[in-house]
Amino acid sequence: MASSFDKLCGPCEARHTTEKAAVWCIDCDDGLCLPCLEHHKVSKASNKHQTIPVSKYAEVESVSALIKLDCEEHNQKLTFFCQDHFSTACALCIPEKHKQCTSIKPIEQLAHNAKTSTELFDLEKGLKELSNTLAELNTDRQRNIEEIRDQRKNILAEIKSLRKQIDTYLDVLESDLLKQLECLSDQNISEIDKLLSKLKDKETQIKSLGESIHQIKETLSDVQVFLATKSVGEKLHEEQEWISALCDQDVAKESILELSTDSQLTHLLSDLKHFGVIKVVRQLLKSINVCKSPFGLAVISTNTLAVTCLNDKTINIVNIDDGVVKQKIKVGKPCSGLSYHNTKLYVIVKGTGIVEFDLGGNLIRTISVDVACDDCYLTSYKDRFCYTCYKQFIACCDSNGREIWRQGIADSGVAADNYGNYFAAHYREQTLNIISADGKKTKQLLTSNEGLNHPQGIFFDSNNNKLLVANRYKTAMLYRVI
Repeated sequence: MASSFDKLCGPCEARHTTEKAAVWCIDCDDGLCLPCLEHHKVSKASNKHQTIPVSKYAEVESVSALIKLDCEEHNQKLTFFCQDHFSTACALCIPEKHKQCTSIKPIEQLAHNAKTSTELFDLEKGLKELSNTLAELNTDRQRNIEEIRDQRKNILAEIKSLRKQIDTYLDVLESDLLKQLECLSDQNISEIDKLLSKLKDKETQIKSLGESIHQIKETLSDVQVFLATKSVGEKLHEEQEWISALCDQDVAKESILELSTDSQLTHLLSDLKHFGVIKVVRQLLKSINVCKSPFGLAVISTNTLAVTCLNDKTINIVNIDDGVVKQKIKVGKPCSGLSYHNTKLYVIVKGTGIVEFDLGGNLIRTISVDVACDDCYLTSYKDRFCYTCYKQFIACCDSNGREIWRQGIADSGVAADNYGNYFAAHYREQTLNIISADGKKTKQLLTSNEGLNHPQGIFFDSNNNKLLVANRYKTAMLYRVI
């Protein structure tokens, strides 16, 4: 694929000459000089080819890269399209890979009026909706960033406030403990000081008695000394009794100040591992009350859904931005499975079949199919419908209700991928299978071992190749399809 603005003429290059291209042939994906262009116009093989000025090639170069004109395996021009496999094919591919296929048509036939086709319209609409979704998601995530920053500030303030409360409380406890320390120490010191004062007095008295003994010995007669000795002995005995009694009192015993910390504080210091825990909480953004018995759901646009209500026998069109039911379409009978395709709503009505409504609520037509139960799921792909009936089957039919295939491996949610294959769940067996467009090939993808718990709702995001599986009991899983 050429990629510069200075394009060369392809045929001239093949003849080992160099000429700048004047136009670019979209069909050949090659440049042409003016002489070669004249031959190109008159050749039967290329006279209907579309050419553009080479100056405009840059505008379509990125699109041209998406287009494969030749078969990579056989190096032949891709001229056919297999609607069974949703793939292009060359003349050699047909007998090798598409012997059993029944829907092979020339690309030129299918490409008639392609520029005004519904498929191209759907692509444009899908791209616009995807662009809007990205813009909304970008705005929402930017909002979330600002919220996180605000939350960080608030949590920081809470942490500081908590720290201040703890500091204040510890200050109070410390102050009380210091007061208690001061009080007890002062009390004990005061008691000991009083004792010391008494001991000093006793020491003076005993010293005086000692001096009296010396005087008695020096000045008195033996009779006087005898009598004085008896008197001083009695006083000595009294002092000894006083000292003995004093030693038994608490004030004479050793006083020791000890700190006994509260066991709760000790445990706090050893058990407290962190100040707190910061965690991210993913929360449900919005819950919208539509009716008492919602069942089928179909995406109309990035902000609009359609929901069937079994008991109310209606289809409710809901704006998910403001959570408002914009419109109620009266079906008149219990309705379950729902699909949106080409601006039309298709709903399964028990005992009737598939009923087609426009978005204005007008009944367009009824397609007779076998639906005899309340719990039916529906999906659509191009001109085909695929539906399930609980405890019964999964079936595929064309736009007129003609059944193409039927199987018993699914009875719950169903969704089509980008190629017409069907993801289908079995409620009781708790499995998810993929079924080929022709119903001939199946493959089990998920079981209860992977988290399926009575699967019901299934939605395939065709823009991002993601599959959402909703279980009966409040869990859902999102998978990337590869």
